[in-house]
Amino acid sequence: MSKPINPWKLPGYKAGQNVACKVVAAEPGGYAVNIPKDNLPGFLPTEEKLKVGEEILAQFVCVHNNRILLSSRFSSTSVGQFGYVAPTSQVNWGEQLEGAAAPAEAAMGDEAEAAFRVWTETNPRKLHLRRAVDLLMPPVQDAVPNRFKIKDYDLEWLITDLEGGMRTGCVKASSEEQLSRSAMLMYRGRVVGCIYGSKKMNDAHPTEQSLAFMLRDLALPETEVTVYDLPEKVTLAMSSLFMGYPVQRNDEVGSRAYFDYLCNWFAEKKQTACLAINMSGGHGMCLAFVHNGDYIGAFYVEDQTFSEDIGFVQGLLEKDPQASVEASILPPEMTSAAMRFGFNLTMAQKAHL
Repeated sequence: MSKPINPWKLPGYKAGQNVACKVVAAEPGGYAVNIPKDNLPGFLPTEEKLKVGEEILAQFVCVHNNRILLSSRFSSTSVGQFGYVAPTSQVNWGEQLEGAAAPAEAAMGDEAEAAFRVWTETNPRKLHLRRAVDLLMPPVQDAVPNRFKIKDYDLEWLITDLEGGMRTGCVKASSEEQLSRSAMLMYRGRVVGCIYGSKKMNDAHPTEQSLAFMLRDLALPETEVTVYDLPEKVTLAMSSLFMGYPVQRNDEVGSRAYFDYLCNWFAEKKQTACLAINMSGGHGMCLAFVHNGDYIGAFYVEDQTFSEDIGFVQGLLEKDPQASVEASILPPEMTSAAMRFGFNLTMAQKAHL
């Protein structure tokens, strides 16, 4: 049995550090692994197919619930996405790890902040979806959003209001000058997702880059802004699209059976996740939200409505067995004391002045 891990007393491990680990078993979204050096359990999210017993290099992110969260060490253009190496008997791990840079660690002394940076730098998610800004749901329970032009206040006031007020919700912006629409998802005053779209750009961008573009637009006087709150549980589940890891499926079951399987697994493991359901033939999209294992509702993008009834989604899938169901899981480490979840708006603004 692996020894308990104290996240505050784990000598020799820092966010961004290279770690040798051994694949133990497959799990939805990745693999359970073991770190042979200290016989510690861990989890490595990956879309790659790995074999039990393989040894790879990964990056240490943080510790939570007696398990180490790891992230990919190498890009797919180097030595395979996760840097596969030979079995331990054929490798001198000291030579493999010596001098290997840990870029995210070097610039940050705050381990919780560094852990978040390591995760986002090695897991950049892009939303390649039509009308992506509409994926961030409107206010629930008939709440009235605050709408204004940024010139009526200013960007500094907006950032102070969002951060100082520890706002959880959404900020949307529209700029005629940049021909753009953008939206950021906020959790307790920090950005946990951002989408940016412009007729001047064709490519999708991960959250940090989208946030830089959005802040640029928010500095323009005529930019129109909409701000509203959202429930924390919904926000965390939705943030899985931006900050979580995707679950790869290799089964042939129908959409309803797969949806039920995922919901049961999330409930058993107390996971927070978002399930993106695309109806066949391009006939609509629905986002279903799970928080700590509990199903909390679904957002139907086409008519911008929210339903707490799981029967709504089940009914859609019963009528459309060919619908695709894709899940993204938010690691529990994200909202633990081991990580400072989300991008700091003030720092992001200063970085892109």
